[in-house]
Amino acid sequence: MSDELSPNDLTEGMTVEFEWAPKGPGSGGTVEGEITRVWRPEESVREFTVREDDETDWNVYTEYRTPPVERVEVGDGDESDGEPETETVGRLKRIVSTRR
Repeated sequence: MSDELSPNDLTEGMTVEFEWAPKGPGSGGTVEGEITRVWRPEESVREFTVREDDETDWNVYTEYRTPPVERVEVGDGDESDGEPETETVGRLKRIVSTRR
């Protein structure tokens, strides 16, 4: 069973799935992973990060009307090349809980 969530429902450690739409033509995607960071400077969530696997994080910036989604290639953790590679890939469509 899956329940649609708002960003304010999110907490670190939750497993969620979110859908995103591309910036331009093409197809978006679906990401499933653990929430590793929620930034809530006041009452509302402004950003959250989902760890999809050991090499990919996804940042979502919820303070915007159409929240941008950013893919971050963090590598395998053994490299110290400096900054990870990031790319804004699209906009958030929806978030669902994947608890079973």
